[in-house]
Amino acid sequence: MAVEIQGAEAARPWLDRAGATFSTVVDSANVLGEVLGYKVIPNGILLDEVGAVRFHKFGGFSVANSADVDAIERLLAESATGDAAKAGALSPARTTATPAAQRVTALRQGLDLLHAGDREGALRSWREALAADPENYVIRKQIWAVEHPERFYPTIDFAWQKEQLALERERERRLAERTE
Repeated sequence: MAVEIQGAEAARPWLDRAGATFSTVVDSANVLGEVLGYKVIPNGILLDEVGAVRFHKFGGFSVANSADVDAIERLLAESATGDAAKAGALSPARTTATPAAQRVTALRQGLDLLHAGDREGALRSWREALAADPENYVIRKQIWAVEHPERFYPTIDFAWQKEQLALERERERRLAERTE
């Protein structure tokens, strides 16, 4: 599954680059993030044939990371032998929903506004969601991707993200000091 607030077309280059030969669902409202409780991407989540989460790594997942690939290969090997219980022991995911209806609504509203051509309205909606949950990097990165697409497409500029986060954190700190 790809998490891409801007929709399937924005996710397509990443899937093409990865050479994905399987169907991919695009979560454009971060519903999975709300259900599983993650606030950062990229993630790796593997489901079995009945939809049970058998592996997850929230933040920093990469098929270029040998430990991540090894975990997936172990899961696939254990699933192939029919040892579902052992496969499930790799990394059981948290399955409790988080109370985040307002953020989900703001993300969806922003997406609807973006698709309707109201870029500024979308950004405003997402900024409101981010103000309610400043540690949510899924929301933060969607704002960045709309405001600075050159930093995300065709490749993600992680150094820029780190600098941008530091600038925003400082700005948020100063604002908090003024309102106290």
